[in-house]
Amino acid sequence: MESVVTVPSANGLRFVQGTRALHVKGPAALLRNLAERLEEGIDAHDLEGASRSARLARELESLGWLTDRSPRVVEEPSATERQWGYLTVFGPDAPLMQSRIEAARVAVLGVGGVGTVVAQHLVGAGARRLWLVDFDTVALHNLNRQFLFGRQDVGAPKVEAAAAALRRLNPRIDVRGIHRRIREATDLTVLPTDIDLLVVAADTPRTIVDVVWLWAAEYGVPVHMAAVGLESGYWGPLLIPNRGHCWPCFERGRRALLPIEHAELDDAELEPTPYSFGPSNTVISALLAHDVLEYLARGHCPSENRRGRLALDGTPMGFLEGRPCECADGSVAIGTRR
Repeated sequence: MESVVTVPSANGLRFVQGTRALHVKGPAALLRNLAERLEEGIDAHDLEGASRSARLARELESLGWLTDRSPRVVEEPSATERQWGYLTVFGPDAPLMQSRIEAARVAVLGVGGVGTVVAQHLVGAGARRLWLVDFDTVALHNLNRQFLFGRQDVGAPKVEAAAAALRRLNPRIDVRGIHRRIREATDLTVLPTDIDLLVVAADTPRTIVDVVWLWAAEYGVPVHMAAVGLESGYWGPLLIPNRGHCWPCFERGRRALLPIEHAELDDAELEPTPYSFGPSNTVISALLAHDVLEYLARGHCPSENRRGRLALDGTPMGFLEGRPCECADGSVAIGTRR
């Protein structure tokens, strides 16, 4: 019999087995005590005077989760057991969502300030199959924000050092490092076309998202992204080709809202800022990672076809809504998975 796992919720306790769950409302401490008594084994007559206990036992028995010989309600030790309760924020079926995260196939393009944080959160949350793509090597000045690396990694290819660090977090993951610079869509042929998500965490070349979208739209691969500047950062949009999302259309909509002087600055051939600050980088990257994991768990997230922007001067957080694809024939914007 598969073990029954207890997961605390905001207003009670969830009893979970496989893809089935029973949510019992009430004081979590009391419910956990009842679960422990059932696990140890208790005579049915002892429950008759405690209506809450009896009702719980009847519900568990109706699900086939209690047996005459060895009734057990156990918590399985796991590196992800503390997040099961949090996953119930996304939906009622925490085991199913956890299994989706564990089965996800995710590529991270750019293993720097954003990519390392996202990869670390993915593995920490239980993801087991990752592709890391980057052409750079670890530099000493990376260490203020790229916490997968240490001084011993300086000079090593980032994809190799990051893969080694992630395997230390979970030796059973399948993580593949691809040491390559991405300049055009054909450079992405090193990736499987059936991955569940491609996270763009690179800032060069300047047209990197345009390049990625050409490949992703052709194969129907969802794309998420983020970037951190000197005074602000953004995460999103998550673009899913088969839902009518489109990067060129999103960009046209974004630029249409810019004042003239900002649009001119947007057109300027500017290099990414050479400055970085660990806390601001981590905040934006963690917001991206949160939405990535929510999408993998339940198929939707707040930044789907929208971009969140966080200014680091206390300005309220804002969101830019995307528009449906308005391309003439839709052939570039809406792809199908092959």
